[in-house]
Amino acid sequence: MKLKEYWVEHSNYTQQIQKFLKKWHYSDYTYLQHKETFTLWRPGNFGFPELVGVCVYTRPAGISAAQKYHPSNPERCLELRRLCLIDETPKNAESYFVSRTLKWLTKKSTWEFVISYADPEQGHTGVIYRAANFEFGGRTSEGSKLSVDGEHFHIRTLTMLDRPYGREISERYKAKDPNVKVIKTEPKYIYTYNITNDRIIKK
Repeated sequence: MKLKEYWVEHSNYTQQIQKFLKKWHYSDYTYLQHKETFTLWRPGNFGFPELVGVCVYTRPAGISAAQKYHPSNPERCLELRRLCLIDETPKNAESYFVSRTLKWLTKKSTWEFVISYADPEQGHTGVIYRAANFEFGGRTSEGSKLSVDGEHFHIRTLTMLDRPYGREISERYKAKDPNVKVIKTEPKYIYTYNITNDRIIKK
């Protein structure tokens, strides 16, 4: 199927989207403080639309990032937190999807700036972002994540005491279980996109 047959929609962050991310994204963490959510669709069986991609924008995980990259108005800064497509999509589908979401944000929102990160531990260097006209902003410092019985979790899992698995992992970590540990992660690539500039240029 050709890319021109695909379309993008601005969506709510529904359980369907959470299930999609759970299945197709490498991170199991789907409890996102979402601000803008987009979905990618194509014609499916019997003419019914088929969900094939999700893109979620949130506020930056740390306010310092927004202040650093968009100091003039950090409250108007977003982070592209999740980008996920099924395997069977045409070439350039990712950059097509991201570009369409940026076009929507430019025309129909008051957001001004986007930050995103490419994780080299997942084989990502930011090719998609460069194709969507993001600017390269260097690399982050080392991060950290949880390793539980050989499976990796977001570091925030330790504080999710209201969820059974979070409470269990936290208790094992406090008890110094050797199979629950915090490990260092490789610095990520930083990419930024200035919506305000794009908005001015396209006026």
